[in-house]
Amino acid sequence: ELPRTPRVEGVTAHSVLHAFYGGPDNLVGKLGWLDTAAIERLRPPPLPHRAGPVRLDDGDRKLLALLATDGRAGFEQLAAATGWSPTTVRRRMTELREHGVLYLDLDVDWRVFGGNARALLWLSVAPAHLEEAGRALAGHPEVAFAAATTGPTNLYASVVCANQRELYRYLTTRIAALPAITHLETAPVIRTVKQAANRI
Repeated sequence: ELPRTPRVEGVTAHSVLHAFYGGPDNLVGKLGWLDTAAIERLRPPPLPHRAGPVRLDDGDRKLLALLATDGRAGFEQLAAATGWSPTTVRRRMTELREHGVLYLDLDVDWRVFGGNARALLWLSVAPAHLEEAGRALAGHPEVAFAAATTGPTNLYASVVCANQRELYRYLTTRIAALPAITHLETAPVIRTVKQAANRI
């Protein structure tokens, strides 16, 4: 929830239509910061997918709220919050993961890996070239996430570079070479307050 503040003068929201890169595929693996074996050790085991709707009760909401705040909360802590036993918490978390309601995500401080210049890019691409441009963008080592979106632009990317000079070089070479770009907006990330999970 965005707090009320006179400094916020406008908000825009866009929908991701198609992700070209991101999610379980991440920049840590793409740039070789961790080898394949290390990445596999960090990956949760695959679960069978259950079809159909799932009903959430008050216990589920308490479980999900606590996990959204602290993804490392243990079964005992989750049991105390829900009023369930640790065994019930474990079983319910497995069910919610199988239904796709609960998934595990990892926020990375890119500076630890030398990514000191992060930027968000909004690009306009001719519709006939959107798929081609999105796939090309996804292949760039600097790209942590790329997607086709709704809104005034139709292609979005989150990029990580070593420094501002490398970001400039990336924009003027690799981005400039993408097919059919008609507009580019670059927003450098000055400070990250929140990523996919809790505040950092």
